[in-house]
Amino acid sequence: MRSYEAILIDSSLSSGRHAGLLTLFEDRVEFESNLGKITIFKEKLQVNAGGAGNRLIFLSDKDINEVSIYTGDKKVLKDPFLVNFSHLKNQLKSSKRVVSRIYYATFCVILFFLILIFSTYFLKDKFVEKLAEKVPLEWEKKAGDKLFTALSAQYKIIECDSLKKVFLHVAKPLIDQIERKGVKIELYFVKDPSINAFALPGGKVVIQSGLLDNAKSWEEVLGVLGHELAHVTRRHHLRGIINNVGLYTILAASFGDISALAGTVVNMGGELASLSNSRVFETEADETGWDYLVQAKIDPQGMISFFETLDKDNHSKIAENLSFMSTHPETKERIKNLKMKMKKNPVHFKLINNNFKTFKSSFNLKK
Repeated sequence: MRSYEAILIDSSLSSGRHAGLLTLFEDRVEFESNLGKITIFKEKLQVNAGGAGNRLIFLSDKDINEVSIYTGDKKVLKDPFLVNFSHLKNQLKSSKRVVSRIYYATFCVILFFLILIFSTYFLKDKFVEKLAEKVPLEWEKKAGDKLFTALSAQYKIIECDSLKKVFLHVAKPLIDQIERKGVKIELYFVKDPSINAFALPGGKVVIQSGLLDNAKSWEEVLGVLGHELAHVTRRHHLRGIINNVGLYTILAASFGDISALAGTVVNMGGELASLSNSRVFETEADETGWDYLVQAKIDPQGMISFFETLDKDNHSKIAENLSFMSTHPETKERIKNLKMKMKKNPVHFKLINNNFKTFKSSFNLKK
């Protein structure tokens, strides 16, 4: 004999419902509360699942419609005293099916959200990349313009249209590939001794004087430029922002509400300087930049030779400062990865014959 917490529903009572204890016997069930005791003999007993979400088990007398007893304890369906009421066999089976469907539906909902969380966590990079592709380039350009305005106060921009014209002529095969993707490239030279070049979201490219001073060839400079332009085409700035906005905004945007990202992208322009590209982004930029160089018929080994130059200077922070907003992989690791890429698909192009030393000399006179 076992008892279950239960509720009495009696339409003849003013309050309608009363809590009490339901007890099962061999020939009857009894409900006892402070109002007294109600007995339903097995011959008249009915059992069914119902209530909100069919989560409750109702017991009633088939001859008394205004009175019923319910419990939320599903174990009552397996109670041996109730099971032994042979005339209830079909009712119990039907009630169990109803309850099972509820458990199954609940399980499916939980499983769906677990899969969603798993996908978002473990496949987040791909998830974010696909989402970034939906965002209009204009949003990134606005963010980049805002950031450039903030950075302009920190740099001395070198104004020299003739040198810019020479540079753009040499870099044209590389830049043309990027502009065919819908990104307009704007080039700026700044006076800064650190070996650095960076591309802002939207296509503004800043080349610091230290990069040109330390490079040995056009191929080395264009190798760095290819890397930085790859950050733009692979939407790394935007993907970095999306990674920081939180799961809710990501999911909302993924299901069509891209506007949820609009204000975030534009307004974070000034905060982009505090973000870092992940090592995944840096590896992507190396490999994508390499591919751009090959497609432009520019010898990609310039990228390797430039990294080798950096690797020789173990006492400086050159390698740390190579790219804006970056957490670069180790230089040796990058060289190794690029050499493996070259080994798999060896390419050799004629070196650019435009005199790089002359360009450097002219540039130094303008600094």
